[in-house]
Amino acid sequence: MTGEDQVAQELLMKGIANDLLNEIVKACPVDNGFLKNSIKIRVEKNKLVISMLPYGEHVEYGTNPHTIRPKDKKALAFSVDGKKIIRKSVQHPGTRPNPFVRKTIHQTLPKIIAENIERFA
Repeated sequence: MTGEDQVAQELLMKGIANDLLNEIVKACPVDNGFLKNSIKIRVEKNKLVISMLPYGEHVEYGTNPHTIRPKDKKALAFSVDGKKIIRKSVQHPGTRPNPFVRKTIHQTLPKIIAENIERFA
């Protein structure tokens, strides 16, 4: 591969990464915006590597029911309908998966690749 071909491939991959990032960020569910703002895509040779805050995996794949216990305290404290509740543990029912990354990849990546090939060809 010539230097010129390598530059063209890098531009193509960066264009695909940028467009895919925009689509994944648009599809990301928002509570406080931390997850959405943490999403990054970097190019490693001929691969795209997607990263985000660790809890993004729980959003993408969901969680099973589990017990929540305090890490540094003796009890958990929270409010429900303005009433303060204190418990040593609570049973979380789990969360349904929201496969926003996989769905975006399957639905938009082929079009993104085609558009970028056309743009950089």
